[in-house]
Amino acid sequence: MLVIRGAYHFRPKRVAFRDDYCVSCGAPCRSIAFRTFDVGHVYWIPILPVGYWRHWVCSTCGRKPHKNPKMRRYFRWTALGSLVGASISLWALPVDSSFAIVSWIARFAAPAGAIFLSIRLLGVSRDLSLRKKLKSIPPTSDTVCPFCAVRLMAGTSSRFSCPACQIVRY
Repeated sequence: MLVIRGAYHFRPKRVAFRDDYCVSCGAPCRSIAFRTFDVGHVYWIPILPVGYWRHWVCSTCGRKPHKNPKMRRYFRWTALGSLVGASISLWALPVDSSFAIVSWIARFAAPAGAIFLSIRLLGVSRDLSLRKKLKSIPPTSDTVCPFCAVRLMAGTSSRFSCPACQIVRY
């Protein structure tokens, strides 16, 4: 049974900004933190208020900066195992005369897909880790708020904040 569920993000407000590395863009970027009131929903009916949360968003592409848009390697290995199992079972079963063309296409397509996926899995080079990429980015050194153009003031915890819009520089 398909259960449609998710979260609504009500009343987004900019609360912070920082220099960051976006995995989706593949480049350094400016990230903005939005504070929202989140409510869980089932079948589009709000049910469970979760509270206030902060969500970081890339200013270039609008996605979460540290979320990888590619398929996880675990799912690729699972798909490879499924294709190998399908190949073995398709070649082990006799060909039905009413579905001869479809079964022969499937007999050759499943191993071809498994070979292609194994080449992709074993041939993909590992990129630098996100932690190393983040270390190469210097901290934000803005002295003027990028949203309201007011000079940032030093706070108590060595963080600068804007007196006009209350945004914090990380």
